[in-house]
Amino acid sequence: MKKLIVLFLLGSAVLTSACNHTQQQKPRVIVMTDGEVDDHSSMIRFLLYTCDVEVCAIIETNSIFQRHGHSNEDWYEKQLNAYEKVYLNLIKHNPDYPTAEYLRSVSSVGDEVYERVKDLREKRWELIPGGDILMKPDNWEDTPGSDKIVEVLLEDNPAPVHIQAWGGGNTAARAFYKLKTEYPDDYKRAVSKVVMYNIWYQDGAGNYIENYHPDVTMIYCGSFAGTWNYRSQKNTYDFIENNVKNNHGSLGALYPQDYVSEGDSPAFFYSLFNGLRNYEAPEFGGWGGRFEKTDLFENVYKDAVDDGDNKKSLRMWIEQVNNDFEARMDWCVAENFADANHKPTIKIKGDIDQTVNSGEKVTLTAKSITDPDGDKVDHKWWQYGHAGTYDGEIDLKDASSKSISFIAPKVEKTSTIHFILQVTDNGQPSLNAYQRFVITVNP
Repeated sequence: MKKLIVLFLLGSAVLTSACNHTQQQKPRVIVMTDGEVDDHSSMIRFLLYTCDVEVCAIIETNSIFQRHGHSNEDWYEKQLNAYEKVYLNLIKHNPDYPTAEYLRSVSSVGDEVYERVKDLREKRWELIPGGDILMKPDNWEDTPGSDKIVEVLLEDNPAPVHIQAWGGGNTAARAFYKLKTEYPDDYKRAVSKVVMYNIWYQDGAGNYIENYHPDVTMIYCGSFAGTWNYRSQKNTYDFIENNVKNNHGSLGALYPQDYVSEGDSPAFFYSLFNGLRNYEAPEFGGWGGRFEKTDLFENVYKDAVDDGDNKKSLRMWIEQVNNDFEARMDWCVAENFADANHKPTIKIKGDIDQTVNSGEKVTLTAKSITDPDGDKVDHKWWQYGHAGTYDGEIDLKDASSKSISFIAPKVEKTSTIHFILQVTDNGQPSLNAYQRFVITVNP
C-alpha cells in the first residue's frame, strides 16, 4: 500500500505512547502535510524546531490543491535522511532534538483519496468558518494517520494536542468520527484536548469538524497569505541562497525554493515553546499570529484584526523568526557550540501570572538575563495591548530595567494585561528571547 505504513506499524509497536515519556512542558504536536512545495520548505524549518515541541505524529495527507497527495514521492524521507546527517551537530546546540529514527517511527500516511476533494477546489472560497458541510467521513476507511491521531488522543495525558493542518484536515476528521462512534466514553475527553490550527480550510473537514465536533478548538488562519506564502517575502533571495541552501549542510541544501515562501509555517510557529506562550490561548498572539473568537461557534477562531490589519499579528515577528531560523541553519554545520549563536536566557523571580485588585502595586522581575555566547544583550518590557482585555495603556517608566512596577489600574470588570520581556543579543544573527506575563486585575 503506501510506503510509510510499514514504518508506522513497526514504530508504533516499539514506541506506543512514546510521547508520554518526553518533556511534558513542551507543546504536543501532530503535523498533517499535503506535500506541496512550500510544505517541503516548511518541513525543513520545522525539523530544526523539533527540539522545542513534543512531536507525536507527522502525517502525509492531501488537500484541494494537492488532491492526490505526495506520499508516493520520497521528499519527506530525503529530508529525514538529511536531518539524520546533521543531527550530531544539532544536539551540540540543543540536546532535546529527537532522533531521525524516532521521527520515522511516528510518521505515517493519512487520507489521500482523490474523490474526497476532486470537486472542492472550485468551492475553495466557500471553505471558511460557518460554511456549508461538504464532506462527512462516516463511511471512509481508517488510515494509519487517522489511527495515530486516535491513539495519541486516547492517551492518559491531559495536555493539549496541537494538530496542524498544513493541507487538508480530512485525516483528523476521520479520527474524531472514530473516537465519537467507537470510544464514546472517552470521546469528549479526547477531542477537548485538540487545538487544530488550519492554514485555510483546504478541504471540507473544517466545516464538518466545527459542526459535528464542537469541543475541538479550531483556529482558521488566513493571514498567512501576504505574510508567509508565495511572493510575500521576496526580499529573502539572498537569505535563502547564503544562509540556507549553501554551506549549511545536507538539510538546507534540500530547500526547494529561492526565497522564503512557507505558507504553512505559522501553524507550527504557534506551538513553539519560546516564552511567548502563543499556544496557551488563540487570543495571546505570538510568532503564529493572534486570533479572535468568531460569532458562529464557541470554539472557532479566526485572524484578529489589530489596528485594522488582520496580518499585523504575524507580520510583526517575521524578521525575528527568520533570524532564529538562520541561527539554526548555522547549528547544522557548527561543530562546536561556540561557532554559532544562541538566544539569551531569562530567569524569572516570582510568578508569570498574577491576580491583583485595582490599586495594588504590581512588580515583575527578571532574576537574571544572560547570554550563553557572552554576547551583549539589550532588554525591554512592553505591553501587548491587543492580547489583553484591558483597553488602557500602562506607563512603563522602567521599561529598560530588569524590574518594572506599576499600580493596577481601575477596572469596571475583571481584565487582563499582557507584558512581554524581550531580550535581544548582538550576535550574528541577532536573536531574541521572550517571557510573557499575564496580570489579571479585579475591580
